[in-house]
Amino acid sequence: MKASRIAIGLTVALVTAGRVPGATTAGESNTWSVPTNGLQARLTLVEKPKLNGTRLLVPHLELRNVRDLANPMEIQCDGHHLKIELVSADGKPLRVSAGVRSGAGPDLSRVILPLDSSIRISLECKNWAIPKDAAAMVSTDSGAWVIQEPEKSKVYIRARLTGEKTEPYYRAWYGTVQTPLLKVDWR
Repeated sequence: MKASRIAIGLTVALVTAGRVPGATTAGESNTWSVPTNGLQARLTLVEKPKLNGTRLLVPHLELRNVRDLANPMEIQCDGHHLKIELVSADGKPLRVSAGVRSGAGPDLSRVILPLDSSIRISLECKNWAIPKDAAAMVSTDSGAWVIQEPEKSKVYIRARLTGEKTEPYYRAWYGTVQTPLLKVDWR
């Protein structure tokens, strides 16, 4: 009985010892950004029910702390530090946001990630005018884009997060991280 517990414990230790911080699991190999000062990011899209006849595609930003420090990582995610863009397959910006907006958008401010943790944040911004019967719309604090049917699966979004180095250096994340391109698609 004691020998089997030791064998199981050794097996678990050997399997988990090979885990590298920031390593991806099956099925997510190219979805996370390259780590920058211990931070990885990616975007996902969630399809919401139609409003005004227009399909709403809500981007979510996922952040993952993969650094080796036990201190929590503080990331600034306000409009000055986080930008979302609509781009082509080669990463070139396609068009700036168009539309009418009323009022202030949500302020994400600061996110704190403990060691080996992640968070998923909705980037939905509900103060953009929603056109009637458009194929789809993506709206964030950085901008809102109406996606026409012929553009389905041909346009992408990406996020860029920047942070300045501040003291204490081990607390605040700094650098630039850019998510891999995410294809704008729907059912």
